Amino acid sequence: MRVSTDNVIVPLTVAIIGLIGILGAAWIAVNGKTNPEADISPTPDSECNQTSAIKVCVSYLTVQINSNEPQQIKNLDRIPLKAGDTLRLSNLTYCIPSKAPVNRVEVKVYLFPNGVESYKNGLFTLSTFPISAACHNIGNFQQTLKLKPGQHRVSIPIIKYVGSKRIVDNSFYFNLDIGR
Repeated sequence: MRVSTDNVIVPLTVAIIGLIGILGAAWIAVNGKTNPEADISPTPDSECNQTSAIKVCVSYLTVQINSNEPQQIKNLDRIPLKAGDTLRLSNLTYCIPSKAPVNRVEVKVYLFPNGVESYKNGLFTLSTFPISAACHNIGNFQQTLKLKPGQHRVSIPIIKYVGSKRIVDNSFYFNLDIGR
């Protein structure tokens, strides 16, 4: 009996493809990371690298002013703008350390005109916030803010739920100087 290459190559190829599938599934099960957002790491000078091992924190956010290119904003930044400019939050990156106990996370963005805390001007997202230990990038902020002259603060409280306790951290904010 003569052995042809078709009789050897086809079954061998099918076996190799099956083996690759099994090894790939095993690798995913061991590593547990299938979410590409989980691979985002905080910037070297980010607030998240300077906080404790159990604090959920905002690493940075990306805003778009008018129709300009999006720009990355870090904690305590000051941005000069003109009256009538519009501010849109493109996305927000927050980090959860591996030792942080978290049941649920919420992040909201509020504009406090002229330093007066008023929760009328908020930017919200319909996205769900992952709670795995990693940095996550959240977008889908629909609203924009029309800016008026003055010195304003944009506050980004991150709300962490541990069991039935609600913990609010207001440490991430940036300032807007709006000229006429």
